[in-house]
Amino acid sequence: MGGGRRFAKKDEGACAVRPIMGCRGLAPCRVWAEPEKVIVLKEGVRMTFMELCAHMIWPVACPVCGAVGTLLCEECLRSLLKPQLPRCLACGKVVPCGIHKGAARIHAASVYEGDMRELILMLKHSGYEALGFRIGQACAETFRKPAPEPPDVLVPVPLHTKSRRRYNQALAIAKGLGRAWGIEVRSAARWTADVATRGGMSAAERRSLSSDVFEFDEALAGLRIGLVDDVCTTGSTLSRLAAAAARANIEVTGAFVATHTLRA
Repeated sequence: MGGGRRFAKKDEGACAVRPIMGCRGLAPCRVWAEPEKVIVLKEGVRMTFMELCAHMIWPVACPVCGAVGTLLCEECLRSLLKPQLPRCLACGKVVPCGIHKGAARIHAASVYEGDMRELILMLKHSGYEALGFRIGQACAETFRKPAPEPPDVLVPVPLHTKSRRRYNQALAIAKGLGRAWGIEVRSAARWTADVATRGGMSAAERRSLSSDVFEFDEALAGLRIGLVDDVCTTGSTLSRLAAAAARANIEVTGAFVATHTLRA
């Protein structure tokens, strides 16, 4: 159909979805009359007419299963979350590390691999900021709200000063986590030194990072906080943030990350 009506009436003219999928039937065709009937757009791609309409209005699809009209299926996300053994916030080793008794812990909701890795990369590099909120909410169910004394504030790992990203992916995750737990989120930490981006650091360089490269807002003094990030590699960034917090009279009760890398 050229410049005419896009949708024909149910009882006359061409099929209502003709401009979309090339249906040549006359109305009422089976797709229009049976909106829940599965449509085969091409091999391996199936959807109902209602799903097709949703995709036209909001052209997104779940990156895991391909379902249209949704940024990410809750079922798909939950299937990717596999709680990991906690790590020591002081050294990054699986607890008990045998060295830092009573140290706060790093809690990871999944492993940075496969589909979960792709989701994190989409969040960080493809502009899908909303993915962070969804991931944070799902992580809230995986971690469970800390008890009996939850943190007063959740603080995301700050975006690096050299980053060109227009948003902080850790903040997006923290907002989802905070909404689910009913805990305030503040971007209260920042980098104070011109160091290489974390993505450009080797494991040794990460471990040699000084806590002096971070500082916190003075308003957090005397409060208990939880740190939030998207990926934990060596745990050094979180450890240095915790040390910087201690200098500012802020207690870090734990760190919550969407994923961590597998390492010895």
